[in-house]
Amino acid sequence: MKRSKFLFAIIFVLCVYSCKSQKKENPKTLGSTNFDIEKISFKEDITTLFGKNKYYKTSIKDSNAYDIAFNYIVSKKENQNIRISLGNIDLSTYKYDFKISKDNKIIGISTSFVSKENMRDKIIQNIDDQFKKNRVNINQLYKDPAVYRWEAPDKIIHFTYSSFEGDHIYNISVVNKNFSCDTFPLEQVFVGEDICLKKYTKK
Repeated sequence: MKRSKFLFAIIFVLCVYSCKSQKKENPKTLGSTNFDIEKISFKEDITTLFGKNKYYKTSIKDSNAYDIAFNYIVSKKENQNIRISLGNIDLSTYKYDFKISKDNKIIGISTSFVSKENMRDKIIQNIDDQFKKNRVNINQLYKDPAVYRWEAPDKIIHFTYSSFEGDHIYNISVVNKNFSCDTFPLEQVFVGEDICLKKYTKK
């Protein structure tokens, strides 16, 4: 009898753990449930991911005017069901860009926004909650913008922060680590961001 209760307890714990694990996964289609940009796997099928949501597709060109990738721009304004977050920070009201390669691979996702609220420490804490061991110390040669970076085995999270006349300016990008600065023009895909740390050095 005791053995049966013990086995039942183990099965119950495993079921609860399994359910919790499933809840942590991102939805396959934007708008069904919250999509956490920290949890992007880069294995998502873009046709399924965008589904029936409205988006704008624009080309990203190199210095010779050749297409190297595409921006899929999605906004909550035209897709009321979409909810996108960074950990527990709701980013839904802002515009977000999915960077897609010519062969339909996800290069990354980025969002830029301005707020009167100083959320810098909150953003850093949210990323640290999952990726603290992957945080990279950077020599801050430039104080504005300040750059923060995490390099996990499968992704780079790149966060820049600056302030101007009472406004707080944020830029957050999550980059697929399969796309390297040595082999792919990431700086031209993530315009205005020092993704390859050309102006900064790691400590």
